[in-house]
Amino acid sequence: MNVKQLLGAVSATIIKIAVAAVVISVVFRLAVYAYDFGYKVFADVPVSEGEGRIVNVVVSAGQSSRELAKILEEKGLIEDANVFYIQERLSDYKDKLKPGAYELSTAMNSQQMLEILCDVEEETEEN
Repeated sequence: MNVKQLLGAVSATIIKIAVAAVVISVVFRLAVYAYDFGYKVFADVPVSEGEGRIVNVVVSAGQSSRELAKILEEKGLIEDANVFYIQERLSDYKDKLKPGAYELSTAMNSQQMLEILCDVEEETEEN
C-alpha cells in the first residue's frame, strides 16, 4: 500500500467518523427537544408562583386555539404557544373555547385557564 492509498483510507475514515458524530449530535438534540416539549405539555406548570399577575384576555368568536395561544404567550400567561395549543388539543376542552372577556392569572396553569376560557363552571351550575 502506498502513501496515497493510506492517506485516502485515513481521510475516508475521518469523514465517516465526522458524519457519524454529526448524525449522533443531531439525533441527541432532537431527543432532548422532544423530551423537553413533552415534559412541558404534561407537567402543566404555571408561569409564576404565588399570587401572579392578573391579565385581561378577550376571546373573539371564531378565534382558533392557535391564535389564542399566541395571544396568551404575548401577554405572558404562558411560556410557549405551541405547548398550550397541544395541551388544548389533548384536553377535554378541545374546540370548546367561548367568546368573551376573561381575567386570567400568571399563577394559573393551562388546565385552569382552559376551564375559565370554556366557561366550565357556568355549564355545571346551569345543569
